[in-house]
Amino acid sequence: MVQGDDGRFEGVDAGALVGPVGGDLDARLQRWASEARVDEAARGRAREWWLRRQAEEGATLAGVLADLLEAGTAVTVHTRSGRQHGGRVRALGADFVALGTSLGLALVALDAVTSLRTRHGERAVVGDRPVDDAGSGPLLRDVAAGLAVDRERVLLVTCEGEAVAGEMRSVGQDVAVLRGGGEPPMTCYVALDAVTELVLED
Repeated sequence: MVQGDDGRFEGVDAGALVGPVGGDLDARLQRWASEARVDEAARGRAREWWLRRQAEEGATLAGVLADLLEAGTAVTVHTRSGRQHGGRVRALGADFVALGTSLGLALVALDAVTSLRTRHGERAVVGDRPVDDAGSGPLLRDVAAGLAVDRERVLLVTCEGEAVAGEMRSVGQDVAVLRGGGEPPMTCYVALDAVTELVLED
């Protein structure tokens, strides 16, 4: 600011300034603003990377399956017994996932799942939702007990890959009882802890 002849102060054009904030003030302001935008963009990318990393580190198998259920994504599930099921996730229980396959509804124990594979080009899911939210449904043994009441025909697969087909007759504390075909019919007793898959044929 400078004082005029009339005693009043008059504004000074920025172009008249010299020194660190001299005549190139406008250019400097533009450069600083540009640098600030670059810095902010870098900070934004860093925040995004950090949040994504936190989400990925919090992923669980049940959370991934819950995301696939929500997205309606087709998936192939591989199990410890060497079997695989392809289809869409239909439901998620406390300890199993239900898949709609070409053969029927397949219920696979979560602790028997070794890998999940989606089709080429499918969008990846994160699976970081709380486990309680992802798998708060019934237990596999509860479903089996309900099928026994209705005398449903099922296929049970054990962790060793043994497959037992028949009419579900009852479910005890740690055993499932199936009535097979043939004359006279055969009864099979399967340890519940060994069951990794339960298939309801269409």
